[in-house]
Amino acid sequence: MPFILWTLVILVAGIMAFDRFFGESDLSDGFAGSSSGIANGHDPSLPPDAMMAEIPWRHLPGIDRFKLTDQNGDEFDSAKLAGKPYAVCFFFANCPTICRDLNKRVEMLSRQLKKTDIQFVSISVDPENDTPEVLKRYAADFGAVPDRWAFLTGQRYQVQQVGKQNFQVTIDKEFHIDNILLVDKWGRYRDRFKWDDPLDTKRFLKVAKELAAEETVPLNKTVVTRNAIAGHRPDDWNLIPMIREFWLTGSNGSTFYSRDMTGSVWIANFFFTSCPTVCQEQAQYLQGLQKRLGDQPTRIVSITTDPVTDRPEVLRGFANRHAADPERWMFCTGESVLIPRIGAEFFGAAAKPADGTPGGHHTSELFVVDRWGKVRGRFGWKDAAGAEDEIAMLKLVERLWQEETPGDYLTDEYLNHEPTEDQ
Repeated sequence: MPFILWTLVILVAGIMAFDRFFGESDLSDGFAGSSSGIANGHDPSLPPDAMMAEIPWRHLPGIDRFKLTDQNGDEFDSAKLAGKPYAVCFFFANCPTICRDLNKRVEMLSRQLKKTDIQFVSISVDPENDTPEVLKRYAADFGAVPDRWAFLTGQRYQVQQVGKQNFQVTIDKEFHIDNILLVDKWGRYRDRFKWDDPLDTKRFLKVAKELAAEETVPLNKTVVTRNAIAGHRPDDWNLIPMIREFWLTGSNGSTFYSRDMTGSVWIANFFFTSCPTVCQEQAQYLQGLQKRLGDQPTRIVSITTDPVTDRPEVLRGFANRHAADPERWMFCTGESVLIPRIGAEFFGAAAKPADGTPGGHHTSELFVVDRWGKVRGRFGWKDAAGAEDEIAMLKLVERLWQEETPGDYLTDEYLNHEPTEDQ
């Protein structure tokens, strides 16, 4: 009998503690933890595994635009989220325990943030069974309003792209994803939170309000986040399904990191120094282009497709022969396995010979990248038609410098200019 009594006492105490931490009234008040100043360390007011890191905002991964189907059967275009923070979680409707608890937590967070302009997005990892009809009934259980809280489904490959490419999470209903993922109003994957941890849940409310209050892009600021993988070079590129950022080596031996270019408009091309024809002509063209780019600090980034031959010292000699201004025109080399993927996946270009033979490869295209790391145009440069392409390219460059937020390109026409000639 004493054993049963003590068991009941412990159980009641546990319920009271759970209610104290998770109770709705506690979530919006009294957040004692501050992530400010934490760098790869641990704040005792945060969850035990919430290792925080200070990261330049420009190194945070951007979220690619995606289109899925909501609980009403309508197309959901993430472009409409530009300019507001939003929170993403993954679930499946016939999960009777964890997923329902997760969405109960989201429902409570939504009510706690009812005066904050933030959207919640719950994405099914079981799209074969979670049809819009199923999701509509499921959403009704939580009183979800589509304009505030969307439940999404789609083709499996679409859901996998959203999860794996944007958030590095595995999309499989055998795995419960215990994080709520927060995207800022500028489209950057800002932070992640354990939904079932009381301290991290309170931290979510604090950070969500801070993001909603941001008025300008924090371009040159650092942020404190649990998204500590941002800005870290992968140990194995084979584990990365899609190249969305990359590291190369410059002709002076320094590291070129694509996300360090955030805030600048730049032009990229592919070449190799031992090419006796097209690449030499292209270099002569770029030599003149660096003077025609105007007052804006637009940079040219030339990436070799023959990194075995084109070591940094070889690139330096090539740059010197073509009077490359180091402040305007960069030459880069890198891993043989990585450069073709950069060309194909980041730029949408062929950066290796079609027949697979070793050595370099060139293209007649120039690629314009906007201030937020998106490829916005591709232009030819050769022959008479190249003059028209250059006019269009320079107009695009000028316009991209005027864009003030990363969401601008979502409401503008996406320019994908066809090249005049492929080599």
